[in-house]
Amino acid sequence: MNRTYEEILRGMLDRAPEDIDKREGSVIYDALAPTAYFLAQQDFQLEHFPDLVFLDTAVGDYLDRIADAHNVLRKKATASRRKIKTSGAVPIGTRWAINELIFVISAELTAGKSYEAECETKGDIGNRYKGAMQPVSNVTGVTAELSDVITAGMEEEADNALRERVYDVIRKPSTSGNRYDYYNWAMECEGIGAAKVFPLANGPGTVKVIVADANMSAAGTGVLKMVREHIEELRPIGADVTVASVVEKAVNVSAGIKLQAGMNLGVVQNAFQAALTEYLHKEALDLSYVSLARVGNLLLGTEGVEDYSNLLLNGVSGNMALTEEEIAVTGTVTLEVM
Repeated sequence: MNRTYEEILRGMLDRAPEDIDKREGSVIYDALAPTAYFLAQQDFQLEHFPDLVFLDTAVGDYLDRIADAHNVLRKKATASRRKIKTSGAVPIGTRWAINELIFVISAELTAGKSYEAECETKGDIGNRYKGAMQPVSNVTGVTAELSDVITAGMEEEADNALRERVYDVIRKPSTSGNRYDYYNWAMECEGIGAAKVFPLANGPGTVKVIVADANMSAAGTGVLKMVREHIEELRPIGADVTVASVVEKAVNVSAGIKLQAGMNLGVVQNAFQAALTEYLHKEALDLSYVSLARVGNLLLGTEGVEDYSNLLLNGVSGNMALTEEEIAVTGTVTLEVM
């Protein structure tokens, strides 16, 4: 039983002689209070310790230790790589700032006009901004603009994502270059959110691996290169491996809805769009089609929606088919009040 600090302290004070002052602030009270505090902490840790040693409930460092026992390591945060357009030539290593972020020029893309730069702050924050930049290095007479994302930065792998990869290793045992080997090798790479393996894709001795990034979108060239190189280090001799990105297919949803009293259309539309995105991310490459009925259930389950009519996916009142290499991504969402 998890005893509270107050319960432990009261029990300790009850054991002290009755003729001693036990009020808060007394000598005996102040002497026992720290001990009661640490005993309460210990009780809490002992009660919850079983949750920290099992895969389905472990978190943080405890989950890392369990994952490590299965040769699965938590993916670290990665830095965003962006395109910077300049009005003139700048040296490699030049640092430019936008808002609170600093980007370092790492490679030239177009002579004197555009460069690849890496964000010094790791995580998805480096994907967010666009626009004019200020030089941090000593640069004069040149302006710069932060442009496209080349390779998206990713946050450190969350507990649930790491847990699922450990389950994948357990449920899909890798042996001698089987399809599960290629799947697990792809999923080990930072920035990968989903993968699918096609044995004998181009005949005997060939394997094709398609991947999505951590946002369940098409993987960039930098991510594909990293996955390809990682698999090349581990694959059996003689295997011809192709690594490619998934192909995005937008899910454009339109419907008429009846709002509950007092609900705002914009708020409801944003909530439904978030629910649709979560569903598509969760299913990812497991989907062979996007179900009209499932989307309808998501819409009806959105707070503020009382009913709906004329639900369409990409203009059609039916399921949206996906090929083996396609991944569904949220497109436009258009809801109108009936």
